Amino acid sequence: MSLATGAASFIDGLRLLRHRGVRRYVWVPMAVAAIVVVPLLLYGYRQAEALSAWALDALPSWLDWLVMVLWPIVALLAVVVASWLFGLLAALVASPWLGLLAAQAERIEFGSAVEVNEGFGALIVNAGRRELQKLRYHLPRLAALLLLPLLPVVKLAAPLLWLVFGAWLLALQFVDYAAENRGLPFAATRALLAEHRAAALGFGALAALALAVPLAALVVVPAAVCGGAVLWRRLELSAGGVPPRMKEPSAGGARGGLQANAPSSAGAAP
Repeated sequence: MSLATGAASFIDGLRLLRHRGVRRYVWVPMAVAAIVVVPLLLYGYRQAEALSAWALDALPSWLDWLVMVLWPIVALLAVVVASWLFGLLAALVASPWLGLLAAQAERIEFGSAVEVNEGFGALIVNAGRRELQKLRYHLPRLAALLLLPLLPVVKLAAPLLWLVFGAWLLALQFVDYAAENRGLPFAATRALLAEHRAAALGFGALAALALAVPLAALVVVPAAVCGGAVLWRRLELSAGGVPPRMKEPSAGGARGGLQANAPSSAGAAP
């Protein structure tokens, strides 16, 4: 599987958001995420703005010319970081609903889907436990990346490593909902994406670029969940595997004109 396969899966996720059967799984979690996350980000932005102003004011007078150079860079970096944080926090807050969204995306795109029979209380508990597993994986590696600029020679590669790991992190985050629906551990997501690293990075890189757009997370997060479910299924199909706990498609076929048991051309494994 190539970089293009991952990128195409993300684009298919955007396309699926237009489907009427998906919309009802999108608005509630994104509204909840916006209510919780936006106030936190506004507070963080005010603190970051004050810190930036203090740092620039602390420059000696003979370096005043640097303000004109540094301020646009600092402002751009703040926007990108805030946008990424918005996306990750929104996924964290909305996680109890996102497994249902991933299942519905599969149902529409491929004509069959994983049954999610848990009650809402169990969904919240299990989603919270799963997100903690991801954090335990992500945080030590993020801390190591933050230390890279302190190392001679290696620091030259730090921006590229940040971009690659950011793409990998986002791929793990959004593809994992399909694995969770199947009752598979987070390690299964890591193993599958490690076997198809190029597709994972293609998916994650496009998601990262989209999240860098201010306030785009309200669209990017559900699109990435849908695209992650599509990518998981394509990787399964390419390996000839039969997804566990799949329910039989209805006799009338899938919604959106897709044939039951036969993915559309957009959903077929490349």
